[in-house]
Amino acid sequence: MPTINKRGIDTIMSLKKKIAAAFIACAMTLAVVPSAFACTALYVGSDLTEDGTTMFGRIEDLGTNDYNKLFYVSTAGNHKAGEVYDGCYGFTYTFTHDSYSYTARRDDNTSGVCPDCDGTHDHTPYEEAGTNEKGVMVSATESLYGKDAALAVDPYVDDGIEEAEITTVLLSEAGTAREGVALLTSIYENAGAAGGSGVFIGDQNETWFVENLTGHTYVALKLPDSVVFMQPNVSAIGKIDLDDTDNVIASADAISVAQEAGTFVGDAAANVIDWNASYNNEDNARMPAGLNYLNGVDTYTEDNYTEADYAMSNISGDGSIVPLYSNIKLTKKFGVEDALNFFKVEPIGKTNNVETHLFQVSSTGELDTAIVEWTAFDDDVYNAFVPYYPLLTTDTADVYKYSPAKVVHSDEQPTEGVWYKDQKGRYYTYPEDWTKSFYGARDALSNLLTYGDVSEKDKAAAKADYAALQKDIMEEFAEMKAAVAAADTKEAKQAAATTASNKMSERVYEKTVKMYNKLQKKQEARAWFGSLLNENS
Repeated sequence: MPTINKRGIDTIMSLKKKIAAAFIACAMTLAVVPSAFACTALYVGSDLTEDGTTMFGRIEDLGTNDYNKLFYVSTAGNHKAGEVYDGCYGFTYTFTHDSYSYTARRDDNTSGVCPDCDGTHDHTPYEEAGTNEKGVMVSATESLYGKDAALAVDPYVDDGIEEAEITTVLLSEAGTAREGVALLTSIYENAGAAGGSGVFIGDQNETWFVENLTGHTYVALKLPDSVVFMQPNVSAIGKIDLDDTDNVIASADAISVAQEAGTFVGDAAANVIDWNASYNNEDNARMPAGLNYLNGVDTYTEDNYTEADYAMSNISGDGSIVPLYSNIKLTKKFGVEDALNFFKVEPIGKTNNVETHLFQVSSTGELDTAIVEWTAFDDDVYNAFVPYYPLLTTDTADVYKYSPAKVVHSDEQPTEGVWYKDQKGRYYTYPEDWTKSFYGARDALSNLLTYGDVSEKDKAAAKADYAALQKDIMEEFAEMKAAVAAADTKEAKQAAATTASNKMSERVYEKTVKMYNKLQKKQEARAWFGSLLNENS
């Protein structure tokens, strides 16, 4: 942040800099609200979209802003056949073949220390989502929390697979969505899970959603084209007939564990379980906001929504098996901008957003252009999403891959620089090159807009600026599609797609830096004149 603060304001005196730092520090103290793992997922089947594509993805949220995020292409063979992968918390996996190439967003441990587990061993810290060269997409994970009684029967496994490893293992190994589902569920059964989660695994032909809320139990659903659902850290799977074996894969003990725990809801004789009622332990304040947006109403509140309003089921009123459905009813067929705007709805969109991805998948056409990844970093309230063809992307923009110096932690209040104080009284000072990274620049602007001395007029203008930029990006994406279609070789298509997407990303980055400079300069001026008034009063 300090690097950007100085651009165009070299004549500002030291006192003014200290006042500005103090304002930002106060703002960031407010910013640190406990909300780790407060992610929100969305799925819209192809029958419900304007262009017949399937759309799914999620926001990743964290409660702190003290480490960087990267977006890049993991090259084929990054992991070798027979290599033993050592994850964050003790989980190990032996790769069966050289890994596929894939796109990925992840935490930054290029300093050699993992920001998730503090480990220094060779591993990849929390790759959240991406697409591999076979067209397999993984979005992992939406954190879930099982009932205490169920966890007493089937506890999480300390060295089981953790959300930090799921994307890495599945995208490296799986050639189809079904292979990915089989691999993940076999790991749940054998190694176990270190925590609860919801995971999307898809390809051009089908999309699966897998939930686990204890160490070894799980349910995986093949998602139909006719369903829409959202999941803000709350199980999205409701009453399920497990005999629907074409579309449901469940652990053999899904019912028996809940029975032993005394939490089972369903009809064991009919092989029916209400998964949410039997295992889920959380409600969430983001659910009513999402339900209101999707249903086109304003009637849902934290006090009046129920499982029936959002959870998926495959059982009709007469008890027969039917295609999976939810009671969410869209008011129109969704375009991609409608889906992207879902992530902007507050409090789904907020300063604690870290990264957001939306996969847009066509079941027809060439695989190379059938999958689009829409990507954004940090606060979606003030943001624009950039499209990438993952199977044609050979590299990402340099700003996505920049690793700034580490945030400095201390127990004493810093005397200079840009810092914030967390709820435990610890101080975090950002390095001077923080805003040279895409995530760092976005994070700086987000905290300033949300918690700084910024007028409502300037906040509204920021939203309008990003909305206009998003419109431009949509037009540029249409041009990118045409350029890729016109290219006559795979290499030419890759060059056209990679260059266009990276150019769009650089535009978002440049817009962010320019906006931050302008608003920060205003804030510093107000602080400066305010200090003069106080001295003369």
